[in-house]
Amino acid sequence: MKRFSNQYWIYGVLTILVVFFMNACQKVNYRETTTDEVNITGYLENNKDQFSLFIDILYRSKSAGFLGAYGTYTLFAPTNDAVNEWIKSNGKSSITDFSENELLDIVKYHVVRDTVGTTRFTDGKIKSPTLFGEYLYTDVANQTFRVNRTASITKSNIQTGNGVVHVINKMLTPPALSLAEIIDSDSRYSIFAQALKETGFYDTLYFKRGNVVPVEKRFQTVIVESDSVLKAQGINDYTAFKQKYSHLNNPKNPKDSLWLYMAYHIVNDGKFLEDIIQSMTLYTLAPKEIISTKFENSKVLLNEDVFNGVLEPGAELNRSRSDVLASNGVLHESKQSFRIKVRAQVPVYFDIASSPELVSALGGSYRNKRVSLIANGLPIANSFTFYPLNVSTIGTNSYGVSLIGDKRPYANGDFLDLTLSTTSPNRPHSFEIKTPFLVKGRYKVWVCYVQNGNGADLQVTFNPGKPDEQILPNLVMVNQTLNGGSGVSTTVLRDDPNSDNLLLAQGYKRYYATVGDYNPNGITQGLRPKDGDGTLNVGRLAGTINVETTDRHTLRFYAISEPRWQSNGVWLDMIHFIPADDPEQYYPRFHHYPGELFYRPQ
Repeated sequence: MKRFSNQYWIYGVLTILVVFFMNACQKVNYRETTTDEVNITGYLENNKDQFSLFIDILYRSKSAGFLGAYGTYTLFAPTNDAVNEWIKSNGKSSITDFSENELLDIVKYHVVRDTVGTTRFTDGKIKSPTLFGEYLYTDVANQTFRVNRTASITKSNIQTGNGVVHVINKMLTPPALSLAEIIDSDSRYSIFAQALKETGFYDTLYFKRGNVVPVEKRFQTVIVESDSVLKAQGINDYTAFKQKYSHLNNPKNPKDSLWLYMAYHIVNDGKFLEDIIQSMTLYTLAPKEIISTKFENSKVLLNEDVFNGVLEPGAELNRSRSDVLASNGVLHESKQSFRIKVRAQVPVYFDIASSPELVSALGGSYRNKRVSLIANGLPIANSFTFYPLNVSTIGTNSYGVSLIGDKRPYANGDFLDLTLSTTSPNRPHSFEIKTPFLVKGRYKVWVCYVQNGNGADLQVTFNPGKPDEQILPNLVMVNQTLNGGSGVSTTVLRDDPNSDNLLLAQGYKRYYATVGDYNPNGITQGLRPKDGDGTLNVGRLAGTINVETTDRHTLRFYAISEPRWQSNGVWLDMIHFIPADDPEQYYPRFHHYPGELFYRPQ
């Protein structure tokens, strides 16, 4: 029985060896793509009835190979009818009338080195440039996707082994004119065009393919004002325009107001309407000057801001005459004139819990409420951000005005409750928020908090990650009371008329109104007996910042210690941005009744 088993074992081994050597003699076929689907060139060749002319272009330009090889591409594939129309529009009779380089350029303009499905289309440029080095623009008209406002996509999102194909009914051609040439050739812009030439910006906006230009100047955006817009201001020609705006009578001088006016209408980088809406801020060629943007009731508005509590009407972009594609960027037209806004520095008193981003994230105003942000795993609005992003959510607990007498006092009756950690994976490590508009200049930054003995210590950074990033020197230790942090005793705070100066010398101040402060509406400040000296409402000087550009900026609060108790955090009430050379750093002071301010006793 044992011998019988050994025989079968020997036969089995011999069979395996025979099969092995037979396979070794056969050719090994390696997969050359990552999918069994045909690649882009293969797809076109399988549909020659639609694409034979474009296939011919591919082979004559020697570009069929890379569209048939491994990679990630998006091809906007023109049909035979589209190619025939393009041939005739160029005064040619066949593809053979074009040079190899001309055909190669046209192919490159139809290919994006990325897989871009229609779900990634917006009313603006495709985020990746074409192989030609310029951007395509997409929008929707009559429920149909268009490319460069000329070609309609008739069949979309065709998946191939190396990318995506969109079928289009017209050839795409790179824009022939630069921004300078488009403006100069339009009689509606004669005054603006002449101003471009007189200030030297015509050369900035002129581009000829083949010219070598710095990367940051390859694409530009211009917001042009038509003759009719300028004539509405009584400016009928360039002479009148220069007379009104050129205070040095030297438009080529960067200090001349006409030079600055024109520079303020030009932005580095090609910005389509969608980009403008999303950016919220456009940095212009006028040094340190920005254009604010907003989208409201289907209107794209420039410089419509609320500054110092007053709405400043802005200028609306003419959408039907915007998103004009040039060889070096994008042109937009404004319905109204706009210019650099000259503003003086003013104190800005920022009630954090009523910030626009927080109100938007919560879906409404939260006056007279405690707004708690607790780590539970959901992100909130972009400009009102926790870090890490995946550990924040919102909960609210009502703190009605009638309850304030039984609770700690907060300005306008609301505050922001944060639980920050330095190490916990379940709690945010830092918190970032957009400031209100700050006019360029130097400001003292006062972080106003309500003392919480169990809260984390904070480090504050202005514009983190940007060239003008500034780390403020003073820590905000929210477990400290006004007297405990400053070293000024409760008795001195209550009885010494010089106590404000003593506090200021230590980098502290009262910000919440106390008994005896003056209110023009006759409201008497009343606090709980233990809060009569205002020691629980602490204004801490985090440091002085240099604001280089009039804009909304960013503050980030980093936890540099663990909360002293697991469930207790940081209770932020306000942030005061007060010009550094302003001697008045104490008043006005604030109250739980919204909008009520208190001043020095009369």
